[in-house]
Amino acid sequence: MSIVFTILGFLLILVALQDVFHTLFHPAKAGDISDAIARHIWRLFRGVAPGALTLAGPVAFVTIVFFWAASIVVGFALILFPLVPGGFTFAEGLNPAQYRSFLGALDISLSSLMSLSIGAYSKNPLIQFMMGIECMLGLGLLTAAVSWLLSIYPVFEHRKSLAHEVSLLHFSEAAGLRRIEDISDSDLHQLLEGFAAQLITCRNELAQFPITYYFHENETQTSLAGVLPYVADIAAENVNRAGAAGLSATVLGGAVDDYLKLIARSFLNRPFTSRDDIMREFASDHQRQLVRAPQRRLKAA
Repeated sequence: MSIVFTILGFLLILVALQDVFHTLFHPAKAGDISDAIARHIWRLFRGVAPGALTLAGPVAFVTIVFFWAASIVVGFALILFPLVPGGFTFAEGLNPAQYRSFLGALDISLSSLMSLSIGAYSKNPLIQFMMGIECMLGLGLLTAAVSWLLSIYPVFEHRKSLAHEVSLLHFSEAAGLRRIEDISDSDLHQLLEGFAAQLITCRNELAQFPITYYFHENETQTSLAGVLPYVADIAAENVNRAGAAGLSATVLGGAVDDYLKLIARSFLNRPFTSRDDIMREFASDHQRQLVRAPQRRLKAA
């Protein structure tokens, strides 16, 4: 029976480590456990507590890190369980009989994850070495979680900044302050080129950090899911402009489509059929209304 516990323990540890690897170093890999956790938490919040959707991303982040830590702790506990208490020596004041259950092995494993000084030492040097490895994994997991957190917040900033800039342009057009068709080709070229570059950055950052999809903006003017249709309208309306302006509009339209293809494939779990279909589903998934260009007759089918 001890071999069964050992195999299960190693498998659980390997599952956690491969998920950490794919999440942090190989995010293009689809179908990992962390992706499934984030997706199900997002759907749970949308279905049960849509008013608290802004909590879905943070809760998903914490849950994924907890899953990694719990898998490592339980995995090592399964390996240690057949060996306690007989295979260990205990510091003065600790009762070996209290470590006879799986809970005792879990306690030793949890202590090993946080520190090498736990008061329980294996008589087998190989097992003691393995407990040292668990401690290193614990420190590495803490570092990875902090680094991951610090890495994803700039992604939110870039996405929100683009959405806010687009929202202000839409306000200018909707209020009749300045319309895009009234500006020169050179100014339009710079404007559309800037939007395309920012959207390409947002697309590649989303591919690198998929969990950022599940961080919901609580302000409509900073939600890219709502204002992206307006960006698509700008590109479509200006693609026939002369010179660099028309070229920039074409590039911007391609950037919109590439972004939506990633959304459709990775988060909506459907093929890319048409730009309007995916924009509508994307906005609906984030509980946003479509923002379209004023006085344009582009219809979201």
